[in-house]
Amino acid sequence: MIERMNTTSRTTDVHGTTRLLINAYLQSGLTEDRTLTPMFTTITQTNTALGDAIDRSKAQSILADKDAIRDAADRAVGYLVKGYTYHPDEAIRNAALVVEAVFNKYGFSVTEEGYVTESSHLVSMLADFAAPEVQAAIALLSGVAENIGILQAAQDDFENTQTQYAEELAEEDNLPNATELKKEVLALVNDDLVIFLRSADRFQAETYGAFAAVVAKIIADMNETVRKRRTKDDSED
Repeated sequence: MIERMNTTSRTTDVHGTTRLLINAYLQSGLTEDRTLTPMFTTITQTNTALGDAIDRSKAQSILADKDAIRDAADRAVGYLVKGYTYHPDEAIRNAALVVEAVFNKYGFSVTEEGYVTESSHLVSMLADFAAPEVQAAIALLSGVAENIGILQAAQDDFENTQTQYAEELAEEDNLPNATELKKEVLALVNDDLVIFLRSADRFQAETYGAFAAVVAKIIADMNETVRKRRTKDDSED
């Protein structure tokens, strides 16, 4: 009997496996079938939407990674400047205090703010660092200018990525997310395709038997992967 797709599968498992099912259908010789054709039209449309949602999730992950990079760059500036405030040379110590006063206006806590607020504060801080008197102090502190440059690059990269992300998704705010679409794909496969093929394989094996066997194999392979992954996770716990 054809298994149902495991509902605990990852979103990417469901998307990838359903793509295999669609390819199998396209190669089955049943693309004119009055039952399968509308069924796979809906499955294909929904799985494509799922793929798009997964891509949006990837974009969000990329943005989070770039935010982590600028957070680290911000801390690198703060810690290095703070270290210089303990330097034995008075001129260096005083220069560090000038730069530290600018950093402290925004502080390490800027990394805990929302994306937009953090960007606003970092842009302001970088502008303050560019003031002539602050630049003169920075010039006395080896490595600080370089760290500020890294922070500037990280902030620019984040904002460019965020702009690109916003442009791509500006009209997609109301689209269903990957979790919702995964449920829809699973329902289409499990409640429509699998149920139909179980019956068709039994009563019209000469027409549907070969395709049913391929579908059964594709789903069984995915379910086995999910079971092995769960067993591995349980053993590691």
